[in-house]
Amino acid sequence: YSYITSLSTIHQYPIDITDHIAIMPISEKAQRAWKAGTAVITAWTAFYGLFYIDYGPHEHCFSDVQRWYRRKIDGMLGIDDKALKKRIARDDGERRNPTTDGIGEEQ
Repeated sequence: YSYITSLSTIHQYPIDITDHIAIMPISEKAQRAWKAGTAVITAWTAFYGLFYIDYGPHEHCFSDVQRWYRRKIDGMLGIDDKALKKRIARDDGERRNPTTDGIGEEQ
């Protein structure tokens, strides 16, 4: 029971708990799906923010983690740093000294 005083009069009335419970307009199954979807979106946002967002050229708190992650992904894909640097140097050299006209015939 709860008591309310008004103008020196005490009124006693029972609290009806159903008046204070929020009624959800969607079913329990839909609520579970909503919560699961929210958890997945939150996890994906954290993952993307940690490993993929470019925070600029300066060092930041995620720099080491991002370098580690990129090395792991490169290793899974079979990308070797030395081979990649060699290929970039070769591609840069071909752009500076073209030997073909783009069709396959030498100029």
